[in-house]
Amino acid sequence: MTVHAVVLPGTPLLVPGAAGDTTVLGDTRAAALAALGRLVDGVRPAQGDGTAPVVVVAPGAAPTRGPARASLAAAGVADAWLDTTWAVATRPGSRDCPVAGTAASVGLLALAGAGWTGPVDVVELDDADAPTAHALGASLARQDARLVVVHDPRSAAPDAVLAGFGAAPDAGHRHVATGEHEQRRYEVRWYDVGPVSPAGGSVSR
Repeated sequence: MTVHAVVLPGTPLLVPGAAGDTTVLGDTRAAALAALGRLVDGVRPAQGDGTAPVVVVAPGAAPTRGPARASLAAAGVADAWLDTTWAVATRPGSRDCPVAGTAASVGLLALAGAGWTGPVDVVELDDADAPTAHALGASLARQDARLVVVHDPRSAAPDAVLAGFGAAPDAGHRHVATGEHEQRRYEVRWYDVGPVSPAGGSVSR
């Protein structure tokens, strides 16, 4: 089975080092890295048409799309505090590479933590146009993109992209891992292509 979409919780706490020396969300992070590892397994760094094969979708202040570098500075987390493997995503690919918002940066950092070193297309969306977000998801599915969606309960746009992609929150072939920190629940979801194991489509850890 191939993972085509992974949904991450939009919290900087997923990134090692963001909570200082304290270890939090260890099981959730492990589930995220395992799912992302399957997402990028076998993916070529560049598509035949030059588009990035991996796309991060996250809520943002304004619609943007293109390459970006990660930073959690807006959340009060310095690059120097981050795990060195994950921090690769904070390095600009070019001199004029823009900085992604906090939610998108979580996705970029997690991909780096999972070992992805290829290009990433970063899509940040506001909630102004849900039909456009849905259409974007359908377009990404036709491109056979691998999708990393950073979930924020305050924004519906990423879920609209997922629905267009064919991976709505209640869609089939879904697997789930959950974790908690300070009485808050964090969820990682991933969507397979192919038959679900006999144990069922939902796995909680």
